[in-house]
Amino acid sequence: MTPAGVVLADAAPFNVEVIETVVRVTGGNFRLLHRLLAHLERLLDANQLERVTCAVVESARESLGIGQV
Repeated sequence: MTPAGVVLADAAPFNVEVIETVVRVTGGNFRLLHRLLAHLERLLDANQLERVTCAVVESARESLGIGQV
């Protein structure tokens, strides 16, 4: 069930593989998730990207110093 006010579109910036990578990288840690998502936004803006890919997630993970998984 989708929360009120949330619209999920087919063109969402995350695909299943990306979501799995984010979950693997953060291990369910909300603080790491918040840091990673904020950094992903910065990377997308800086590189003029429209979609989050696994490579972008891994780049964010490396630059934040989140452990190798």
